[in-house]
Amino acid sequence: MCIDANAGIRAQAREQARQKDAIYAQEKLKFFNKETQLDRTQNRNIIGYSRDLANAEVKAIYAAGQGRLAVQEVARRYFAKQSVDEGGRSRRFGVLKYQQLLQKRAEVDSIVDNMYGRNMAYAQEGARRTYLAANAAGREKLGLPASYGAPVMLPPSDRLTGALNIASTALGIASSFTTAFPGAFAGKPPSLPPLGGFKGTGIPMALPTSSIGYTIASDINLKENIKEVGVSSQGYKIYEFNYKGFKNRWRGAMAQDVVKTNPMAVGIRDGHLTVDYSKIDVNMELV
Repeated sequence: MCIDANAGIRAQAREQARQKDAIYAQEKLKFFNKETQLDRTQNRNIIGYSRDLANAEVKAIYAAGQGRLAVQEVARRYFAKQSVDEGGRSRRFGVLKYQQLLQKRAEVDSIVDNMYGRNMAYAQEGARRTYLAANAAGREKLGLPASYGAPVMLPPSDRLTGALNIASTALGIASSFTTAFPGAFAGKPPSLPPLGGFKGTGIPMALPTSSIGYTIASDINLKENIKEVGVSSQGYKIYEFNYKGFKNRWRGAMAQDVVKTNPMAVGIRDGHLTVDYSKIDVNMELV
């Protein structure tokens, strides 16, 4: 199977989409909780509004009652001191006290009118404004609903480039082997021998994985005179070495290192670890 050259960025896009879905779900839940809180706040505001109106009505009734009591007290005093006119007195006898009674009644009526008129209107308007302000504050805390935003686009697969890269690398490896071991392929395509030996030389080398793929014996136990010479852009250590019993120096990776970060690129053959160089950014080359 050909390797997709865009596999990495496609996997990254899928992970980004999963993270975006998770964040969106969390924001939706937060907004739902805020909506629930707003409903509760509005219910409390309605209750508060009703209580404010009821309190204003109670104050008006209380003021009217106090006024009626005042009128009652004035009337009681008036009639308690009422004298009988048996003649001979002024025609205006008792008029002043009666006028005081009427004045007190007028004052009480004015207070009652104010309490149920102007003052009640002020109280109702104040309660309404308090209610609206509380609702506005609750809606402001609600904020905006969760927005998903632009979807994460999945890049197209690119197996052609992957196949060409593998083929180019395989041809480079085969060319290095041909240079190191003249006549090893004897004019045949680089189907590459098993670990048991490279055309009878006994050197553990390459294994075919597909028509263009390859793995190379990279077990540290097969190598000697190992020297670290660099690190690839993906973080793989690069070594120079020779296989035990052979003088040719090679440059490549070590299976024991690769398996720690990319186990899918490592295999086992005849008890030794191999590396699929098509899955890492290190080339196996003759020094």
